[in-house]
This record gives sequence, structure tokens and C-alpha cells, in this order.
Amino acid sequence: MLRRLIRYADKVFGLSSDVLSPISDRRPRPLIPAPVLVEAALILFWTRLGSLNALQAVRPCTAWKRWLGREMSSVDTVGRVYAVLRLEGLREGLHHIYARSKRNKALPGLRGCDLAVVDGHENHASYRRHCSGCLQRIVHLESGDRVQFYHRQVTLMLVTGNLRLLLDLEPQRPGEDEVTAALRLLRRVLKVYPRALQIVLADGL
Repeated sequence: MLRRLIRYADKVFGLSSDVLSPISDRRPRPLIPAPVLVEAALILFWTRLGSLNALQAVRPCTAWKRWLGREMSSVDTVGRVYAVLRLEGLREGLHHIYARSKRNKALPGLRGCDLAVVDGHENHASYRRHCSGCLQRIVHLESGDRVQFYHRQVTLMLVTGNLRLLLDLEPQRPGEDEVTAALRLLRRVLKVYPRALQIVLADGL
């Protein structure tokens, strides 16, 4: 099934040549191209492995060489490269998927209208590890109050009859609310996708 999915993605969307090839990162002289490591992320999500640690467990599988054209890199390398990926290439890949889907008439809209949903999503939280982009909140526990660090982003997804297509997302920065991040996201999306949506549904902002 996974092989069929990969062949379908290459045939219909040009996954390797058009979606992944524009992706790059900020390493000055990378030994492993960024698209190879993003391909590994696709396998992680398609097979619902759940984490990089789970990806490490299946690293010895021979299927990696057929899919990536080389041995699977360590998950430490994967994590480091994901942290320095250039967003322009990722957004270009998303736009290519949208354009190809639109051309193939796979985005019919709902009752004749092109609808997009904007909403905030929290992807992880920690009491110990944090970075300069982390948001903070006080969590009241039985043992006392603790500072929790977390990341939240606002996503914009196109909604059709049978498909939910991610167009872009924007991180919520320290000191701002979801509405501020959503407005920043919408300004960018409307420039890149001027005819993609007619109605925007804001849920829980």
C-alpha cells in the first residue's frame, strides 16, 4: 500500500521532482540533501509512527534504500535539519499541490463556494525544554504553580467535499494572541492564493 501511495504521489503531483526538490535548508555544505530527509518525514506521517524515536526503530528496514536512494540517516540528523529548513521551499511545495489539485478538478468547493478554515493548534508543551520562540503559561498543579513552555501555530486549510488541504501556517509569537498571527497568515495567503478562497471560517480564535 505504501509503495502504491508513493507511486501515485509521484505520478499525479510530481512528488520528488516538483514538491520536494525546491526544499532546502541553511546548512552551508550539506552532505545529505534536505529533500531526502523530508521524504523520511513523509514516511513517518503516512505510517503514523508518531515520533522520531519510532522512526529510529524502523531505520534498519531495507525499504529506506528503495525510497530514499540511500540508507536512512540518524534521527538526530533528521531533527537538526528540520530545525533549519527554509520555509520558502515548503510553501512552494504546498502551492504546487494546490495548483495541481485545482487543475485536476479535485477541489470542487462546498455548495459552489471555496471555503477555508483558520484555527490555532498547539503542537507540544514542556516544563523543562524551551527556546526563544516558546510561549509561556502558568499551570496550577497540586504540587504548586509551574511555568509551562509551548508552541502554537495558526493554520489555514482549504475545505472541500472530501479533502482538507493545508495552504499555510503561521507561528504565534511570544506576547501576541492567535488573532494577530491569523491576520499575518491571511495577508500572506491572500497574496499567494488570490483566487483560492471566498469564505474564511475562523474557529476558536
